[in-house]
Amino acid sequence: MWLKSWLKLIFSRTWVPLTITLILEFIAFEILGSLQGQPGFASLSTTILILNQLSIFGIMAVGMNLVIISGGIDLSIGSISAISGVISALVTVHLHIDSPIYILISYIAGVAIGLITGSIIGSLIAFIEIPPFIVTLAFMSLLRGLANIITAGKPISPLPENFLFLGRGQFLNTIPISIVIFILVFLWGYLVLNYTRLGRHIYAIGGNEVSAKLSGVPIRKTKLLVYIACSGLSALAGIILASRMGSGSPKVGIGDELAVIASVVIGGTSLSGGKGTIWGTLLGLCVVFTLNTGLNWIGVETFGQQVTLGLVILTAILVDKIQAKLKTSNE
Repeated sequence: MWLKSWLKLIFSRTWVPLTITLILEFIAFEILGSLQGQPGFASLSTTILILNQLSIFGIMAVGMNLVIISGGIDLSIGSISAISGVISALVTVHLHIDSPIYILISYIAGVAIGLITGSIIGSLIAFIEIPPFIVTLAFMSLLRGLANIITAGKPISPLPENFLFLGRGQFLNTIPISIVIFILVFLWGYLVLNYTRLGRHIYAIGGNEVSAKLSGVPIRKTKLLVYIACSGLSALAGIILASRMGSGSPKVGIGDELAVIASVVIGGTSLSGGKGTIWGTLLGLCVVFTLNTGLNWIGVETFGQQVTLGLVILTAILVDKIQAKLKTSNE
């Protein structure tokens, strides 16, 4: 009985095991780093570094969270970020003017590509009723190919100084602008899911689409808006990444969908839809990127990081199953 009560205490809320995991990560990497002669992992500078690294993925994760809660999936976000960064960089280079207004035009052009793509993807899913996996898988390949055709497989550079503001600029000379943008996007996602009719519709569709339809929820409109939002945020993330790198490259974003989906799922969002929170996604992002940063800190190679990420995803799925069983037993 005591074991069951302990499990209920730990797994009754997703944030509990995630918070414990995050604390243990900082402690473990601080100890391991100290043993290797490089202490200081558990510090403010490392925390800002982690937040800066996860900010671009976090912007995409907010959109992905909406999609998965609605019962869908989007595998094209990495390719959308790549082509949006490429288009934004291409417009900047062709304008030949390093002015904030013209740089803003290039940013808008990149985001517009994402919004248009999201409209097409959402329409195919919502109105023609093609499965999201198939549609977004096709666009993952299609957009990546277009990005390579447009650039002939080479990055577009150099980019003017003003273009680098989103990726390299700092607020009050301390906090990277990308973190500020992520916080704003995060707050937007929180408000949408918790305080708007659209948020209620997203949860309703993901929970039971048939019941939602009978209740008068606009299924097609909601799905369309969800994919437009996801693609638009992915485009914004791609522009920030191009700004940080100083070039628009067709090679970026490959495999980003795995890290984003992993963070969302680890954060407690169910792949079957209808369940998830924006705060859980934030914690999931922190767990994943603290893990990646910590493994780099102690010198673990990329392949080892991939294995570890896979194990973390499996653990998250097990935790989700335990929570479901505990909920069933309570009922």
